[in-house]
Parts: sequence; structure tokens; C-alpha cells
Amino acid sequence: MRNALKPCSTKSSLMVLLLMFLSIPSSASEKTEKKEGKSDSEIVWQNQTKTKRITGRVTNKEGEPLPGVNVMEKGTQNGTISNLDGLYTLNVSDKNPQVAFTYIGFNPVTINIGSASVYDIIMEETINEMDELVVVGYSQQRKISSIGSQSSLKVSDIKMPSASLTSALVGRLSGVIAVQRTGEPGKDASDIWIRGYSTPNNSNPLMIVDGVERPFNDIDPGDIESITVLKDASATAVYGVRGANGVVIVKTKPGIIGKPVVNVDYYESFTQFTKQPKFADGITYMNTANEALTTDGLSPMYLPSYIKNTESGMDPLLYPNVDWQKVVFKDWGHQRRVNANIRGGSQMAQFYASISYFNEKGMVRENDYENYNTGINYDRYNFLTNLSMKVTSSTTVEIGAQGHLGNGNYPGVNTESIFSSTIEVNPVLYPVMFRANGVEYVPGLHTQGGNRNPYAEATKTGYRKTIDNKIMANVRLTQDLSMLTEGLKLSVMYAYDVSNRRESSYTKRENTYYFADRTGEPYDAAGNPILKTTWDQGSNALAFSGTFGGYRKDNLEASLNYDRVFGKHRVGAMFVYTQQSKTINDAGDFIGSLPYRLQGIAGRATYSWHDRYFAEFNIGYNGGENFPKSKRFGTFPAFGVGWVLSNEKFWEPIQNVFSFMKVRYTNGRVGSSDVDGAARRFMYIDQYDWAADYGDTFGSNVGVDGVRIKNPATPLTWEIAHKQDLGIDLKFFRDELSVTVDFYKENRKQILLNRTNSLPGFAGFQETPYGNVGKTRTKGYDLSLEYFKQFNKDLALTVRGNFTYTDVVWVDDDTPDKKFPWRNREGHSLKALEGFTANGLYTQQDIDAIKNWLALPEAQRQNTAQPFPTPYKVGLNQVRAGDIKYKDLNGDGTINDDDISWIGNGDIPKINYGFGFNLDYKAFSIGALFQGTAKADRLISGFVHAFNNSSAGNVFSNIDDRWTENNPNQNAFYPRLSYGNDAPGNQNNYVNSTWWLKDMSFFRLKSLQLSYRIPETLCHKLNIKNASVYMMGTNLFTISGWKLWDPELGTNDGNKYPNTTAYTIGLNFSF
Repeated sequence: MRNALKPCSTKSSLMVLLLMFLSIPSSASEKTEKKEGKSDSEIVWQNQTKTKRITGRVTNKEGEPLPGVNVMEKGTQNGTISNLDGLYTLNVSDKNPQVAFTYIGFNPVTINIGSASVYDIIMEETINEMDELVVVGYSQQRKISSIGSQSSLKVSDIKMPSASLTSALVGRLSGVIAVQRTGEPGKDASDIWIRGYSTPNNSNPLMIVDGVERPFNDIDPGDIESITVLKDASATAVYGVRGANGVVIVKTKPGIIGKPVVNVDYYESFTQFTKQPKFADGITYMNTANEALTTDGLSPMYLPSYIKNTESGMDPLLYPNVDWQKVVFKDWGHQRRVNANIRGGSQMAQFYASISYFNEKGMVRENDYENYNTGINYDRYNFLTNLSMKVTSSTTVEIGAQGHLGNGNYPGVNTESIFSSTIEVNPVLYPVMFRANGVEYVPGLHTQGGNRNPYAEATKTGYRKTIDNKIMANVRLTQDLSMLTEGLKLSVMYAYDVSNRRESSYTKRENTYYFADRTGEPYDAAGNPILKTTWDQGSNALAFSGTFGGYRKDNLEASLNYDRVFGKHRVGAMFVYTQQSKTINDAGDFIGSLPYRLQGIAGRATYSWHDRYFAEFNIGYNGGENFPKSKRFGTFPAFGVGWVLSNEKFWEPIQNVFSFMKVRYTNGRVGSSDVDGAARRFMYIDQYDWAADYGDTFGSNVGVDGVRIKNPATPLTWEIAHKQDLGIDLKFFRDELSVTVDFYKENRKQILLNRTNSLPGFAGFQETPYGNVGKTRTKGYDLSLEYFKQFNKDLALTVRGNFTYTDVVWVDDDTPDKKFPWRNREGHSLKALEGFTANGLYTQQDIDAIKNWLALPEAQRQNTAQPFPTPYKVGLNQVRAGDIKYKDLNGDGTINDDDISWIGNGDIPKINYGFGFNLDYKAFSIGALFQGTAKADRLISGFVHAFNNSSAGNVFSNIDDRWTENNPNQNAFYPRLSYGNDAPGNQNNYVNSTWWLKDMSFFRLKSLQLSYRIPETLCHKLNIKNASVYMMGTNLFTISGWKLWDPELGTNDGNKYPNTTAYTIGLNFSF
């Protein structure tokens, strides 16, 4: 089975302790024999037969020692056990003996003894489906009895050069939709949804770290033991009003029994953009700008002589031709990470402690002439410690503490502004920088308006510093109450978290300059440009501003767990009480300063018979301070049943092929109370403000303003999601292949919406009230598979894959039915957009037909069918060949709002998948992960619409793919070029329509890793236990129909810091 290391179970630990105890000498004479180096087996055998001494070390696949392994010569009573370091010594017969190694939880190993005297043994862990534990809400269950739908991941399998753990999860878990919207250092966390985006309010899953609601994105990946995703109602009902969006449970590494081992992992990465936008050069830009003007019947802007001088490069200051992407961004960035941890312990206490450091330098160029850093640089320091102590034979205390300090350095303006400027500024607008007498001057426009110089935005606007600190601590006491009744345990946990963040901005805007005389004498005798200041006056002095924030949070949990076997019957139960209080440090008003509080109880009851039939009932009863007293608490029940068919008698004939099958079904309801993002707090209370326009005036004295209701009370309550799940777990070929399939659906109601669409303007509200009126429906399926084959002791193969399809649509968005059905939003994706349906481009024949119809006398036109509907916003006589035609959905002869429909799926993919492999051969290992999405699209806008904003705006490098008279391509990317947002062509062409709806599906090689395990002989010479080196590439290639920028980015016009490709080399060693 798997070669991953797991902490020793309690049974294993007790067995090791017992065996060690039994091996203690019972008399003084035996102790004397031991001191002389003679084992018990030597005493028995030394006078009976000729013997041979063998020694060695017993480890798991990861090279960690296994203490307490039974080492027995077969057919005899001659044996010993390994010590805490996994070392053993045994005298065996010299007549071709066999020695067996056995250890609880591991496959037995038998070897033939030859001429060698040293035999190092590697044992593989045995995972019994009956006894393996999985994480569930507030507890653990045996995997075979778990009915809820979940996906899990061992983070030891992940090595990703990123500060964000969420980004490392992309493509690895079924049912999980993870999209990385930006690659900006320190801000590259992925958006995560479980089985879809089911509400326009907060759709993020609940994050639980070591039993406490906490963000996990800033935890060092090396400190995490496992991640489990709970997806259906049975799994999440115990979380009540917080379980509707799914739950992600993160478990950090605990201590283990064994000699302390120090592990160090270090890597260096070099990064570059996955896909950097490319723009047309200055010559192409000017020619296409002239084309856009002349097709509208206007005069060209750029004279042939100007274009020729620019093309010749004779004077790049007077005739600039700037690639702003190359000027502003570097070719390479850099990452560095090191994690050092120590892990070990005894039967009485186990510990894990780590410190780590992560640094990433971005790809925006710095100003080398300032005494401060204007570049992008992110540092993060982490620490984590977990300690478990057995205070008495029945009492355990666990203490955990973790935290991080994040420091960021960024340019004076935000990164999106820098990217925006590289897109907004065309290549011939002005040069990169003027330099006169050794001083840099920022070029600008002599007329008011225009865009800022991109290089100056990046390097001459000052800098910003961010600090983000978090400290999180928890203590848990677990009391075994078996003295009262077998299988009963009590647990109490308290956690305290504190967070502080601050941003300090030291910013400036320098003066901008232009040539005083471009055509006469632009330079002085020394060759320096003669400059004048523009209208845009600034200052070289830095101005300070700052913001701060943070929170503090208390959590209390008390639980009872019961698990007991009665013959073939197994019963379990759980009861838990929870409460949480969170206070925001930077509250902007009195209401914001009030604590956010949650309180509740939850329970679970389980039953199984003979590990064949299973039943489970879960319930949560909880609520929060944001709801009225009559609706403050809610009840959220769920049930599930399961059947392990492979444990039935009739299954035995096919057991060798179909080794395991379980069918499970769950049904229940869960809630979501996180609606603060949609509306204000305490909506059930009227809120007032001053009616300043209604005070009375007496002479020169202004009267007292009146008071009026600003926000009328709304009977706020939580969202409710009714979920059903049908799952099948299969294993084939003696567990070599595992497949899990889940079919699910969800009906969500009471979604909080602003009632702008349903309440008329004359209703008299100062602010439109909200209501729990929305409904959505989710359907889908997800599957995962894993194949493992140990071909021989040197060769092993693991293949993993997952696939998720989710369709979420509106059932009721609180909008009255429209006149035309295609205007109704019901049945469409929550992220669908409104737009016209494109119907190709006008041809010259179409324009001729329009002209002929318009030339008819008015009376004749009344009796002659109009050849095309009247376009949107412009007259029929204003369209030209190459402009976009639209479908007249209602057939009234005019393109208007009645012809707008809901188009597209939105930017959250309906299909998500990932697959990969790991191939181990001797000391080498190679692994890859492929990831992809489908059924996601965006309405492209902004600067992709060439010349829609006149000269403000670059044009992308694909501008050659456009309609022209010489290339009347109906499938061109760009329709006829037109100049300015008031041009009829642009008014017609650049409205939202299916023409600009672009498919953002992609397939990429997410990671490729090669590692080599350094031989033990060399490790011993270096006084280390084991070591390996590895190389890795991340986001190595992407296949997509969308070519202008990375399709995963959260942008409609390329205005985002791109995701990055990383090339990594690392070293891992233990001692």
C-alpha cells in the first residue's frame, strides 16, 4: 500500500512500550551479560550451535526509524526488537536461516540470510480499510464507516513554489474549484469554491485549522499533515449556519514517538510570467490608428514622414517607439524558501516545532537612483509548534501555537495601476524618460489629459510597505472516561487568535515635461533636451499616509465522543458545544466595533452492523448575533446511510477483481450566515440619519434638521441549502485501483438580495431594502481515482486523477418576469452576463442593400421590407462594412434592450479536472500534475477594444486579425476599426455581445518534478540520516484558445499581474 508516513497509532505505541518492557532483563546476571554485549538470543544459542551475528536498521519508506519491530528467526524462538533508532542485533544460525520482521501497521518482511552481516530493512505501511481514520466535523471516523462525501490530500505530496497554499491545491481535489486570479507576490491566493458558486453572497468554504476557524493560506505547506474537504450535508451539518459552502479542514503536523529528527527543506526558484500581454509596435499602431480614422471618413493622425522617422529610430526622444512591457517588467523574478523542523517524542510527550522563511521578488523594475526600494518584494516568517503530553494514563493535553509575520514592499501605486498604464499608453505617446545634465525627467503631454508614464508609475511614485502579523494559539484537554463506560471521551479546547496589519504609503507624483520646441531647436548645445513642465505638476517630496487593521478572536469548544463495539454492532455518538467571538480592530463605526459572535451545539449518532450496513444522523443547532432573537438560532439536520457490498457473502466470487464497493446516500440541510458582504449588520433594526434637506429656516438661522429612516428593518435570516449526495466507492484488483464517484444536487433558498429589481423607485426608500428572496439550484458530479502498483522493490507507480462538473443556476433572482423570456435570468448561471447575440459582420453587399433601401422614396420604403434591423445606438445609415450585426430576437426591426439576453457561463469554470503521476525507481522519482478547466468565459472589454478610447490605449499584437476591405474575414477577431468612443462604428461594435464573449478554457502542465535520493552511505559520511535533491517546474505550458493573456487571470482586459512559471531546485535532508 502507500509509503507515506503516519504517526504511530495508540495501539502501536502501547505495543512497542510493552515489548520493550518485556525485554528488560529480570536478574542481575542477565544485566551483566547485556553489558558484555550479549543479547537474550545469544545466551540461548551460544552453546547450542554455531551462530552468526547480523545487524541493521529498520525504517519506513521515508527513512524514518521504526522502534519496537519484532525481529525473529523463522522456525525458532530466537528474536529481538529494534530500539528507538530502529537498530537491531541478532545472532542467527549459520545454516541458511530466514529472518522475519513484523510491526503493527506495516507489511511483514522476510529475508534470507547470506554472507552479509548488515541487513537494512525498509517496511511498507499497511492501511486497512476497516481501521483507517478520516477527518470529519469535530472528530474522526473509520474510513469504512464514513458516509459523508469528502476529498483529502496529504500535503507531503505537494511541493509548489508559492507563498499561497490555496494555489498549491489547484487541480488536486475533486469537488474543489480553485482559480488563481493573480500572481502578484503576497497576493496570489486562489479563490476556492466547493462544488460551485451557489450564492452571490459569500460562497467561500469554512476554513478549519486544528479544530479552529482560521485562514490557512499563510501556513507554510511543510507544516501541514493533511487537508480534508467536506462537501455534502451529512459531513457539514454539524457546522450549521456555517456549513452550506463546504468545509476545508487542515491538520498541522503533530509530534511522533521516536528519537527527535530534524528536517530541513530549502529551495530557490526563478520565475517569469506564464503569459505576458504583447502589444503592437509603434509603426503598426500608427498605421492602424490612421486606418481607424479613415474608415470613418476622417483625416489620418500620423503623417507618413512621422511614421518614417519613427521607423528609422533616428531620434527615440522625438519619435519614440516604446515597448512598455519590456521597459516596466523584468524578465525574471525570484523565490526562496527554507523550512526547518524537529519532530519526536516518547510515550509521555510528543512534539513538532518548525520555523520557515519565504521570500519572493516580483518582476516590476526598481528605481536604482533612490535610497529606498520601489520594487515588489514579499517576506514571510512562520513558526509552528505542537505539543502533546500524557498528563495521566487517561488525560492528554495538547498545546499548539503558530503565527506568521508578513512584510511586503510595493511601488507607490498599486500593481494594477502599473499594468493599466502599460496597456493605456501607446508606444509613440512619449519616450521612457528624459535625461538632462544627469537628471531624469518624466515625459508627459503638454495638453491636459492623457495617461501617466508607465515607467514613472513603477519607479517614481514612492513606495508602500505592508505588515501582516498573526499569532494563533490553542490548548486542548482530552479525558478518557472509560472508567465510566468504555469508549467515552471528553475534550475541551480554547483558542485565541490575534491579527494586526498595517500599510504605510510614502508616495509622490513628480513633475512631467515635454519638448519646448519639437521642430526648431529641441536640444541645447550640450545635447540635452530643452524641456518645459506640463500641466501635470507634482512634487519630489514623499507624502505619508497609513491604514491599519486586524482582529482578535476567542474560540471555546467542549465535546463528548463515544465509540464502542458490541459483537457485530458498533455505535458512536458525539455532542459538541462551540462559541466564538471576534472583534475588529479597525472598525469604522459603532456597529462595526461590536463583536461578531457565533454559538451553537451539534451532535452525531452512528451505527454499523458487521461493517456492512451503516447509518448516521448529524444535527447542528447554532446561530449568530446578526439575526433577530426570534430567528437567531436554526436547526440543521442531515442523515446518511451506507452499504459495503464487498463484505457480503455473494461478493466473494468477484473479490479478486472488485475488491471493495460501498454505496452511500446523504440528505440534509445546512446554512450560511455569512451575508455581511451583501448588506449591513443588524438589518432587523431600523437605522436613522439626519434629513439635512428638510430643516426649517427662520430668518438667517437654519433650523434643526429632521430625522428619517435610512434603512428600514428587514427580517433577516440565514441562507438554507438542502443537499443530497449519492456516492459510490470502488476498489479493483486487490485495491490497486480506487475510484470514487459522487452525484449531488442542492437547492438553496433565502438568499439575501437587494430588492432593487422588484421594488419600484416611487416606493420612497432612501436605500433599497434587502430580503431573503433568492433561490438557486446546483447539480453536478465529481469523481476521483488513484492507481498504485508496486512492480518490484525498486519500481512503483502512482496515478491520480479528479474531475468535477458543477452547474449552478438561478431559480429566483427577485426580478419580475420580463416581457420576453430570454430577458429572464432564471435558468442561467449566477455569473452569466447580459449582451446582444452577434450575427456576423456587415458585408459590402449588406451596405449596398441598406443604401438602396434608404434611397427609396418614403412612401415606397413603407411598403418595402427593411433589409436589416435598425442598429443599437446608431442609425442604419451609419454602419459600415465590417461592423457587427446583431440578432433581432423579438423581430420588431430594431436592435434595442429587448434583444439583450443572458449569455455565457461566467468566469467560474463549470468543469475542473486534474491528473498526474509519480514514478519511483530506486533512488529516482519523477512526478507530474496536469490541470484544466472548461465552460468558463469572459466578456472582453476595455483596451482590447482597439481605439475605442481614441489615442488612450495600446493595441494588442493580434491587431492584424481584423476585418479590412482587403481582408473581409467574417471570423476576424476585430471588426472594422473605428476611432473614438463617440464614433458610430465603436458605438455599434463595442457593446456587450457574444462577439466579445471569449472562451477561457485551458489545459496546463501545473507541475513537473524530478528528485533523487542520496545514497545512505554518503549520508552517513555526512552525518545526516537521509537527503534528497529535487528540481521542479511549475506552470510550464498552457494550451488555450485564448492567447492574449493567461486565461486564469481575473481580468477582462489583461490588467492584472500575470501568474508565474517557476523553475525550482531544492534540497531536503534530515539528521
